[in-house]
Amino acid sequence: MLLGRVLGRVWSDRQVPGLDGHRMVIVRELETRATHVAVDLVDATAGSTVIVTTDEAAQAQLGATPVDAVVVALVAGMEGIDDPAARS
Repeated sequence: MLLGRVLGRVWSDRQVPGLDGHRMVIVRELETRATHVAVDLVDATAGSTVIVTTDEAAQAQLGATPVDAVVVALVAGMEGIDDPAARS
């Protein structure tokens, strides 16, 4: 799992049937600053800090639908984070 911040939403013209009805968001990892497109299961908004699960754990959230990343939780608060960008 990783901690990230939602940068915004992604729209698609076509997608696999297992993704019908699911939003997709762009998430930037707080630690590495890498970006991911993730299926949003918690209705996160831009600026939200979220927990993202990846790989097999992400696929388990959506059954047989092939996905790499899924937003599974909104973060309400954090402790012990030294990075000022992680707190904003």
